[in-house]
Amino acid sequence: MKKEYTGSALVVLAAICFGLIAIFVKMAYAGQINLITTLSTRFIIASIFIWIAVWLSNLPVSLSPREIFSLFLVSMLGYGCAGTFFFASLRTIPSSLAALILFIHPIFISLFEIIVYKYPLTLKKLTALSLSTLGLVFVLGNISGTVDLKGVLLALAGGFSYGAYILSSSRLANSHHPLVTTAFVLTFPAIVFTLYGLATGGLNYSFPLSSWVWLAAMALVSTCLGILFLFAGLRRINAGTAGIIGTLEVVVTVSFSALIFGDLLTPWQMAGGILILAGIVSLQINPGLSKKPKP
Repeated sequence: MKKEYTGSALVVLAAICFGLIAIFVKMAYAGQINLITTLSTRFIIASIFIWIAVWLSNLPVSLSPREIFSLFLVSMLGYGCAGTFFFASLRTIPSSLAALILFIHPIFISLFEIIVYKYPLTLKKLTALSLSTLGLVFVLGNISGTVDLKGVLLALAGGFSYGAYILSSSRLANSHHPLVTTAFVLTFPAIVFTLYGLATGGLNYSFPLSSWVWLAAMALVSTCLGILFLFAGLRRINAGTAGIIGTLEVVVTVSFSALIFGDLLTPWQMAGGILILAGIVSLQINPGLSKKPKP
């Protein structure tokens, strides 16, 4: 029983770390840092520290060229596309709203499994899809005219991309230690975003020291620590329990967004958020896919 309690506590810590990333991004943006610099710096710092963790753990890192190429595609789909869309949405919409929209990715996964893989539409999936769809209607149907539509669409694209990332990476999950695959998945975006920034002149480090603090926080706390806590927790509890605990991420984002930025959800949006989380919790009972680190 102590093992389960420890595992649950570790996943709670992971959820808090992941839930804070939207807050850190918003705080970094206050220093006028641009998107490509944010993405490049986050992944450079995070990949360095994860590779250090791999080295300290003495894990084997031998991958075939085909596996490395597959991880490259998966990383650019997950951390590349999903991260870019989510971070871009945070420029124009509240972090609480962006987090709620991003968190519907399990619904995209279920729909894809039903439509493409021809998985049966079980009562559990039907319930989850119904709750989450109704919740999304509540959330998006009560957006005031002051909320940027482009930001909402970017957050939706982020949720869709993250769902596709989990689907595409599920086949690689059991081939190597998750810390090793995560190190590669973080390294590829670091290289791509940095090269893109250098080629376009988009990298700009003339921002205040405070933005460096928030960049370090999103890389070390919301990426490295979150991933390490999650993997440590998953060694002690099953993925279904971890997935249910993981819904705390949205609560963390919404709470800190209200506390720091004054971003309050309307009662209808709050009700929609509860319905989305209820749908996700119902999906996490004996889930088919393991939980992945956040973009």
